[in-house]
Amino acid sequence: MDANLSPITAEFLRGLSFESTSILEEKLYYLTDDEVVQKAKKEGRIIITFDQDFADLWYFKEKGRIGVIRIRTKNQTPEHVNEIFKKFFDDPKSSINLSKRLVVIRETSFRIIS
Repeated sequence: MDANLSPITAEFLRGLSFESTSILEEKLYYLTDDEVVQKAKKEGRIIITFDQDFADLWYFKEKGRIGVIRIRTKNQTPEHVNEIFKKFFDDPKSSINLSKRLVVIRETSFRIIS
């Protein structure tokens, strides 16, 4: 869940059997960062973002209470992001519980931080 997650990517993730939504789909684009984090915590969701500052700040501020996935790519089109997610989820190392971790996904690699 995040304001910059395309509804197309949310749909793609649902196709992979993830309960995914986008702030844009829910028409909640007016929420502050704090409100997005509180909503994610309340609903037990992982936040997906392109924003490094958001990812670092909120993950470390809420460490152990939320999961954050940060996508690091210059090409932020939904199609490209979906390809990156497919590679990530095809990797057996991605099958661990991500709900309380920071994950940084790049074009060809990823890092999972406990």
